Amino acid sequence: MKQIVVLNKNKHRWHSFEAGKLSNSDSQHICPVYPAEFHAVAGDCPIVFAKSKDGERLESCAMLGIKPGKNLFWQEGKWQGNYIPATLRAYPFYLQYRDNNPKSAVVCIDSSALSPAEPRGSGHKLFKESGEPSQHLASARDLLQKIHQQKMQGKEFIHCLIEMDLLQEQVVLVDLPGNTKHQLSGVFCISEKRLNELNGRDILTLRKCGYLAYIYAHIFSLKQSGNLSHLFNKYHARSLH
Repeated sequence: MKQIVVLNKNKHRWHSFEAGKLSNSDSQHICPVYPAEFHAVAGDCPIVFAKSKDGERLESCAMLGIKPGKNLFWQEGKWQGNYIPATLRAYPFYLQYRDNNPKSAVVCIDSSALSPAEPRGSGHKLFKESGEPSQHLASARDLLQKIHQQKMQGKEFIHCLIEMDLLQEQVVLVDLPGNTKHQLSGVFCISEKRLNELNGRDILTLRKCGYLAYIYAHIFSLKQSGNLSHLFNKYHARSLH
């Protein structure tokens, strides 16, 4: 069970961790992705906009499964897509924000993924004997910094979409065995109709900000519901009912 705690040099100095443990994502049917990742994600699965846990904002997410509790891209100990989202690669590290303040980001870790550091252990040490961060921890912090920057960029992107009234609540359909369709509701997508009706000034704004490329990647990604169907049919068709 995950236990997310603030990383503390004194408390965690003599601990190690296992990097790249994607099995931890097995129960995630969605995960956050950010605009800089859209092109890579779009070839694997749909990108949608979903309400945050507190319901106060929208976040861009990759649809990794069709039912809560199962990531279809993690099968038989292997990742079944071409791209692994940054937030999954960062595990067991996370960023948390005090009072939703973007300037208050702190590095956290899943303490259940830690083990005592041993000279010949398989894990990576968090800190050197001197107390300085290990190279593995430094690399993890660099990745978290990139995620933070992408998250801030994503907030600005979504704010622009909302201001231009481009987001529309939709139902994403996924084909299942027996000529049935699974409906994924409660998500938002960019309306192509509203996009085509924008005036020239708004289109120019989107182009200058680099947002058009993200928009087209999102629209293209919605075609990847067929990939979810393929993965479900291959590994989980018998568990439909």
